[in-house]
Amino acid sequence: MRRFPFLPTTFLILATVCLVGQTAYAEDNIDEEKVAAYAVQSRLFRLGGELTVAAGILPINAFNKGLTVGGSFTYHMSNSWAWEVIHGAYVYKQLDTGLKTELLENFNVQPTEISALDFTLSSNLMLTPLYGKFSVFNRRLIHLDVSLPFGVAMARYVNPQAYLVGPDVGIIFRVFVSPHVSFCLDVRDYVFFNHWDTRNEVHVALGAAFAWGGDER
Repeated sequence: MRRFPFLPTTFLILATVCLVGQTAYAEDNIDEEKVAAYAVQSRLFRLGGELTVAAGILPINAFNKGLTVGGSFTYHMSNSWAWEVIHGAYVYKQLDTGLKTELLENFNVQPTEISALDFTLSSNLMLTPLYGKFSVFNRRLIHLDVSLPFGVAMARYVNPQAYLVGPDVGIIFRVFVSPHVSFCLDVRDYVFFNHWDTRNEVHVALGAAFAWGGDER
């Protein structure tokens, strides 16, 4: 009977290769889990109450650009959801673009009404889906997040005076300089209903936020 003396050796080699491959695969899984656990981390600081002060501009009115001061109070229910209890902006100065004078001088056209925004008030829910951090030259970490407020707003216009309501949405980019202090770029879009017409306003503001009542991690 013919014998195959190389078969046991072959089986031994194959078994060793499979065992080493399985071990390496298991180690790869462990490494991936470690990397994922290291990359996805909780916030440095869970926000509680938050007070924001800001200065901004209303840039889209063709006749006037409004400079604003304002702020907000927000209560953070979790890392993802918050209630912006009140957000307000007051127009303390109107900057004339010169369009009214140009129309009058060049085309002899006098606008009948130039309505300007006086102030806005709103209350919003806020979703924060993005949170991350950057390394600056491997020397310092910068924590930041992105929030999406949406809710209901009210505005007062002057010349003529009118009170209008409507929805608002926005996006807020926040950079933390400490667990309690951050700086924000806040962009809001308002749509106000005036009977069957609508008025659109965009508000861009830079602000400083001060938080308290959260849990440090």
